[in-house]
Amino acid sequence: MLLLSLFLAVQAPADSVQIVTRDIPNFWRAYDLAAGKDSAERVRIFETVYLHPGSPGLRDWIRERLMNRDTVRARLIAAGWRAGQLDSLSRDSLDRVNAPFAEHSAAEGLLHALAQYPRYYAAVRAASLSVDTNVAIKQGIRRGLTKLAALYPDARFRDVYFLIGNLYTGGTIGRSGMLVGTEQFASGPDTPRDEIPAWAQTVTRVNDFRSIVGLVVHEAVHTQQKPKPRGQQGTLLRDVLSEGVPDFLAELAVGPSPVNSPRETYGRAHEHDVWVDFQDEMETDSTTKTWMYNGMVPPDKNHGAIDIGYWVGYRIAGAYYARAADKRAAVRELLELRDAEAILRASHYAP
Repeated sequence: MLLLSLFLAVQAPADSVQIVTRDIPNFWRAYDLAAGKDSAERVRIFETVYLHPGSPGLRDWIRERLMNRDTVRARLIAAGWRAGQLDSLSRDSLDRVNAPFAEHSAAEGLLHALAQYPRYYAAVRAASLSVDTNVAIKQGIRRGLTKLAALYPDARFRDVYFLIGNLYTGGTIGRSGMLVGTEQFASGPDTPRDEIPAWAQTVTRVNDFRSIVGLVVHEAVHTQQKPKPRGQQGTLLRDVLSEGVPDFLAELAVGPSPVNSPRETYGRAHEHDVWVDFQDEMETDSTTKTWMYNGMVPPDKNHGAIDIGYWVGYRIAGAYYARAADKRAAVRELLELRDAEAILRASHYAP
């Protein structure tokens, strides 16, 4: 999550947050213009119509989620750059060097997704465009951020960008703000899902416009979290708290999710068994990928549900908060997460 750079970035009070949707119509304009063109022309259109004129959030989206880093690096080297030169560049300098190659790679990736899932994208077009005029979403985000600021008065936020991606990311954080992959949330009960992977079928049935506010507040919590103390070893326990705390604080700010995710359903039905498994692994971080970000992990190796680690962290955070006499201090301690083991001990969580 690049917590250090995000924490240091300029942020603002909740009422100053901009909710930016202008990239979405540019995506669909490129989509229409590219129809029927040859491959090279389709790439050029997506570069020039959607990506190049993009918002600061879309620039982050390109870097963090759309471009293929290995492809971009290989093309830079083919263009005459030496690997050592690239490795010596600062992050900002590398971004400037990458930019034209990154846009090209991002356009290729988007077109690959459109070719794989044409019926899905066509079906979510109208809903994705409606975000711009969706008062409930915009007001809900502002109320959620305001309530989060009440829980944590030092909170400062950055802008929210609604974007279209390659279906693989619902939400993340970039240097410019909170980034939402709107195509994941624009589906409905009748949206065709037969083309998309099994994990995406599950995610898009749970993610809808009702859950966008909670997602944005979850990502806003990430921008308040502090980086892991220098020299402190990473552990699975810390990793699940780093995602479970945002889930818990988002629920405090906006209320329970209107749709139960598979991890919530499975976790509540098998809480003791999940906890027994977790205790065996929580002191190292070698198995984090089987507990979180594990949509591609075979079902028999993901401890019962995709991202079940989020749910474990959420339950520990909730138990800690419930026992705390000073609720504001508890929120601060959960965000700072200086000692994950101490948080767990004080929570008395032991289903």
